[in-house]
Order: sequence, then structure tokens, then C-alpha cells
Amino acid sequence: MKCRILFTAAVVGALLSGIAAGVGVKTDPVFSQIDSIVKSLSEISGFSEVHPVAYGRMSKRQLRRFLNARIKKTMKPEQIHADEVALKMFGFVPQDYDLRQSTVDLLTEQAAAFYDYDRKQLFLLADSSESAETMTLSHELSHALADQHFDLGNFMDDTPSNDDENLAHAAVVEGQASWLMMAYTLKQSGKAPEPTPEMLQSVVDSSQGSMAEYPELKNAPLYIQQSLLFPYTTGTEFFDAVYRKLGKAAFARVFTEPPVDSAQVMHPELYFSHVQAAHPEVPHVSGSKDSKELTGGSVGEFDHRMMLRQFVNEEQAASLSPHTTGGQFRILLVGKQKEPLFQYASQWDSDQSAGAFFAFYPKILAGKWKHCDISLVSEKLIAGTGDHGFFVSWVAGSIVRSVEGLLDQAEWEHLKHPQLQAATLH
Repeated sequence: MKCRILFTAAVVGALLSGIAAGVGVKTDPVFSQIDSIVKSLSEISGFSEVHPVAYGRMSKRQLRRFLNARIKKTMKPEQIHADEVALKMFGFVPQDYDLRQSTVDLLTEQAAAFYDYDRKQLFLLADSSESAETMTLSHELSHALADQHFDLGNFMDDTPSNDDENLAHAAVVEGQASWLMMAYTLKQSGKAPEPTPEMLQSVVDSSQGSMAEYPELKNAPLYIQQSLLFPYTTGTEFFDAVYRKLGKAAFARVFTEPPVDSAQVMHPELYFSHVQAAHPEVPHVSGSKDSKELTGGSVGEFDHRMMLRQFVNEEQAASLSPHTTGGQFRILLVGKQKEPLFQYASQWDSDQSAGAFFAFYPKILAGKWKHCDISLVSEKLIAGTGDHGFFVSWVAGSIVRSVEGLLDQAEWEHLKHPQLQAATLH
């Protein structure tokens, strides 16, 4: 899954009233460099400038108003609520977490600049040194050039049925711009515009090291924090791998043939070999009257890595998560009180990998709930009660499934999966 609101807010759309392109900044020494920066970026990427890029400055206060207006325009309250419930059912955020407010706080804190894909306009915010703002400007101008050729607003448009692909697309957009920013700096110093491994590592190090500078980011739940960093860190490494293989053709290729999930971004060899994610069927529960689907989507390698990292440990997350081949989830609202019913399935590259993940699932359940009482446990099945009611989780072959939030134990009998019956018998 992916937190759609984070990236919807980051891909800004409507322009705030009272902020016009170039107003009050025509003599700004940073903006006076736009033409030369665009020329260098075009030479590196092959993306010609179709039209001049509009620009302006914005205060943090204006940005906060902007983000609130953007979310209100693009995200219905029920969509935000659905994302928030999904994050809570996975255990990625606390039960009292306010997704909308936290998103605005995070993005307002970190923003030094942004590019408005709707109005084709960029803004600088931070009162940094001229050299730092020049670097930031080269990043945003990279977005502008790519947008003039590939319509980034459409490219980044959220599709709820494939959340993991949206995360991969965000990694393309931010990863390429971050790579180009470093390449531009090298070119300006007379060196070949190809970032070194040390420079690529510095992107990862600086992102992780920025926690002290950004308290909202430092204190954010792990999943939210890493969802924001992933497009810049792993996305930059991904683009570099594509560039090393394809050369200049990589700049267009990642937009015309983008990665389809987080696994392809994390492991570029999967991208080159066109490996597609599996779509295991989530468990179905019949007999739940008045049920209504709230949300659903994909669960990719990034999600499983965060799950293992948060509830198990970093070592297991790094070693086991690459073995997932895909996942799906669905959340229903059931009963008179419309309680959430969580349905989850993940597929792994072998029975052994699935078994290894399933062995950690009791720890995941105990970690995300305040109350977890496992009353039935075997090598292939666990069941009991948690914060949302009864649960049953099982592994069959290379697939792990779980249903969490059953209103009563009798609903087990309505699960339409022969695999569950087989697991129960063993």
C-alpha cells in the first residue's frame, strides 16, 4: 500500500491566489540563472526547453495554505479517511494519527521549493544561501523540463488500485531530478556530468541525516518518514542504474517505460527483465451482512520491508522482504457499527520464504495492537483476538493470508479458502 495523500499533496496543482509568476523576483540573483541552468540540464538530459519556465517565491505560511487548499481540492474526506484507516490497520501509524494535518506539517517543514505541475510554475521557499538555492533550482527545473515532455501531472496521477506503482512513479520523478541536480553541479565544475558512487551515497546519507534538522520528519511514524524519503534516495539509485545501462536514452525511458512497483525500483534488474508483481487473492468472508468496501490496493516490497523493520528488526527486513513477489489488501466496513475488517494476502518466491515471513506474523500482530491473544497456533495457522476482534492468519504454499477484525469466531466457517481448511487440519 502507499499513503496516497502524501504524494497527492506533494504533486501540487492549483495555484494560490495572490502569488504570480515572477512578481517581485525579476532581479533575484538566483532566478537570473534560470536560462543557463536550463541550458546545462538540456545538454545533459536531451530534454529541450519547449517554453520558458514561470517562477516565483512563496513563504512557509503561504505554502501551508496552499497545501490545505490542494488536499481539499484533490482528495475527498472519505479518501483521506480510507488512507488513514488502512495505515492504522497495517499498524503503520498510531490509532490517534491525523493523516491530513500530519501531511501538511511534514511538507511545510521540509519544503525548500516545489514545482507546480498544473500551472507549469516553480517556487523557492527557503532563505538559504545563493549556492544552496541554485542547487535546489536545478532540481525543480529538472522537473519542469521533464514535465514539458511527459506531462508529469498525469504521470503522477494516483490510481488507488495500484498504490505500489504510484510509489515507483514518484521515485522516477524525484530520483531523476536528484540525479540531474548532481550532474549539473559536476558539469559546472568542468567534470563529466555523471554522479559518482560516493555522491549517490551522499544522497542517502544526507536524507537520513536530515532528521535532526526536521523534527516533524524525525518524529513521524517510520512508514510515513520512509515513504517521503524513498523517492529521493532509492529513486536516485534506480535512475543511476538505468543510466549506466542505457546512457542518455535513460532520461526518456523511465517515463515511457516506467517501473511498475517498488521492487523494480529497489532492484533494477527486475525492471530490466520486466518482472511483474504477483496478485494473490485476498481472503473472502461471506456471511458479513451490510458490509461495504472502504479501500484496497497493492502491498509491495517497500511495504513489507517497512512492516518487518518496524515490528521485527532491520536485519530481517533487509534479508526477507526481497523475497515477496506481490501482495493485496482490502478493508471492509461491517456490522451496524461499520467496524473495519482487514483482508490481506502476500505471495513469496518460495514456500520457505512464505514460511519464514509467517513465522514473524505473530510478532507483527502483537506489535501493531495493544491487545493480542493468540489462542490457536500451529506451523501453518494462528488465530485469536486483537484490537479489532477475532483474527485468523495462515500460510499455504507460497502465500500468506490474514483476516483481522472478524465480529465473532463463527465467521471463520465462512472463509472461502480451501487452504485455510487444509491449514486447520494440519
